[in-house]
Amino acid sequence: MDRNEAIDALVSAHRERRISRRDLMVRAAALGIGASALGTALARTAVTVSAQDVNPTPGGVLREGYDLDFSKMDPVATSWYDPAFMALFECLAIDAPDGELQPMLASNWTIADDALSVTFTIDTGAKFHSGRAVDAAAVKEVYDAIKDPANGSPLSVLFTPVEAIEAPDASTLVLKLSHPYYDVLNVVKTGYWAICNIVARTEAGEAFGQTTIDGTGPFTFKEWMPGSHVDVEKWADYPGSIVPYYQNKGPAYLDGIHWEAILEGAQRALKIENGEIDTLRNPLAQDVARLQGNPDLSVSSFSEPSGYIFGQNFNKTELDFHEQGMRQAISHAIDRQAIVTALLMDLGSPLYGPITPADKYYDPTVEQFNQYDPEKSKALVAELGWTPGADGILEKNGQRMAFNLVVQDESFNRDLGSVIQASLAEIGMEVTVQSLDRGSYFGALGEGPDSYLFYYLWPVPIDVVILFVGSGTIPVPNWGSASVPAVDEAITAWQNAGSEEELRAAGNLFQTSIAETLPTIPLVVRNTVWVARPNVRGWLPHQYDIYPHYNDVWLAQ
Repeated sequence: MDRNEAIDALVSAHRERRISRRDLMVRAAALGIGASALGTALARTAVTVSAQDVNPTPGGVLREGYDLDFSKMDPVATSWYDPAFMALFECLAIDAPDGELQPMLASNWTIADDALSVTFTIDTGAKFHSGRAVDAAAVKEVYDAIKDPANGSPLSVLFTPVEAIEAPDASTLVLKLSHPYYDVLNVVKTGYWAICNIVARTEAGEAFGQTTIDGTGPFTFKEWMPGSHVDVEKWADYPGSIVPYYQNKGPAYLDGIHWEAILEGAQRALKIENGEIDTLRNPLAQDVARLQGNPDLSVSSFSEPSGYIFGQNFNKTELDFHEQGMRQAISHAIDRQAIVTALLMDLGSPLYGPITPADKYYDPTVEQFNQYDPEKSKALVAELGWTPGADGILEKNGQRMAFNLVVQDESFNRDLGSVIQASLAEIGMEVTVQSLDRGSYFGALGEGPDSYLFYYLWPVPIDVVILFVGSGTIPVPNWGSASVPAVDEAITAWQNAGSEEELRAAGNLFQTSIAETLPTIPLVVRNTVWVARPNVRGWLPHQYDIYPHYNDVWLAQ
């Protein structure tokens, strides 16, 4: 029996109630099967079971709990993209559950021999919710808008190597590159490059993404209430999908989807246990074991392409945040493994460099940096001239080591902020945690706070971390005005890679330079935990895409 067969056998035994969840985990560990592989297998098996139902039942509204507030749903200009993006919009390509890139709105793509252009063949059968045809010209409009600084795309820097966008005919889109940029395929599959109707966006102005949306996905927009919910409705005229891994190529089975923001973590598990929601993203870590023991719930867990980072404002020179030694002192004061154990219940791992160990580009060399060592922290601040004052808080030239830490108002973010506060107090730093609602939080980031806690989530983590650490993105989203020449050089190497091999080498350089110089301080990565009730079929979260898609989902009676 090979490894995949062993995983499937264990999962089948668990589904059939022949072994408990605990036995499943123990036996998997004995076979060297990690949590990520096991979580993917559990999700895959759930879909396989639903596929055996010959006649999926159409109708009903899926109620999904979400652990964050919702952002404006405009691919060209939004601070974050949430699960509704996967129902309302589509991209040129998509990550399949096995990690392979598959067609979505582009049926195929080719890279030129000189690596200076990429040509996509657009599936001209697609259309926008308004009825407008989706052709190469419509895609070009979106990409042109992303490149235009006036539109405020927060990730437009990732398209900098794209020198020109051409649509010579209805089915052909060509990206002309100023230099080899193999990573461009990783970029266009993400939510910030989802295709929307630019004509409708222009007409709607600021209302687009809030009260008006015109995408190509299988659902149409109904309502967005910040801090509360997002609702979408089935698009009966959806022309169908070309995504190979979707079982349902036509209109959605569901009548609609209701996403509920559940910002108090303790409420998430209770709501799915009580049947108030059907699916859930990220219950509190301390509730996961209880949910896993509930025979009426399906629980999947795998490492996220994400991380929590702690940024300091380099402009706060009176606090020496521009000094590498100060940032290293702060980093060595933080016990990452203790955070994983105490706050995440071991459903995660420490981050010693900028990206998660589950990412295919991860370089374990970073693990030599940023280990917990409070005595080293104290020595480093002493070298910079800081000494304890009468109240124990560090002082230098009459300046107290006291600063604010901005965090988003959500249970885990608040808890992590408190841990950082306590950790730095141990070495003589006074930290005041400011917990802000989502809108105020991003506003504060834009103003350049003393320090900030940020959670990033992105299918290719290096691409998004670049935005927080490269000098080219000061002041937004490099909110700390971090400027480190070695990091900028590594970013240039990543963005000039012409092959997978060159991309990996540049990624290694990027990781080690950040782990040492700390333009931002990496903290921890948590596992994504997805929970579903037994009436949910065809719902497939997986580790290669940050949210599930909803084309195949239906509700059993």
